[in-house]
Amino acid sequence: MDVAPVPSFELVDHALRQLGAGDGATEAHGSFCGLVCILGERAGTVWVAGLLASAPAGSGPESADARLLGELAVATRAALDAGDMSFLPLLPPDDQPLAIRAEALAGWCAGFMHGLGEAAGGQAAHEVLGADTPREIMTDFAEITRLRLGADESDAQAEAAYTELVEFVRVSAQLLFDELYELRRALAAGRVH
Repeated sequence: MDVAPVPSFELVDHALRQLGAGDGATEAHGSFCGLVCILGERAGTVWVAGLLASAPAGSGPESADARLLGELAVATRAALDAGDMSFLPLLPPDDQPLAIRAEALAGWCAGFMHGLGEAAGGQAAHEVLGADTPREIMTDFAEITRLRLGADESDAQAEAAYTELVEFVRVSAQLLFDELYELRRALAAGRVH
């Protein structure tokens, strides 16, 4: 399955600023990824509508910025659906200072937990999220939200630690998405409330 290209971090960040969304690109993308784990195909519509709620007049669902965010949602969901580990969290490019990238990764995890919590409104979703794997992932993501660079680490050590954390977050988000497949199916079929 071919996965659509993900719009760049810069384009997404610009679109969110134009729409007056309070979250930056990383936190907003994390939020979408949390939503899509439970809502599946409906997540994109819910996410973009939420972002448009605070948008200035004239920035409706047909605006270029809203369409770009819709493209991001489609590409992200397709990467997760592919299950081939092509999914990547939307983070600042590697030419940005490590402190900015680390803060963005923490924001992505916070957004993910927020989106997952927002989507998990029903009892069945809460029960599924209480299982061992989802609970462990959420605990780890909560730790990452408090991520701060250590002054005693060398640049190379800090860069390696960041790379490992990004990989952990990427794999964990994919794992949780895969783990919640049956819940998404049941919700889509209207069998769970």
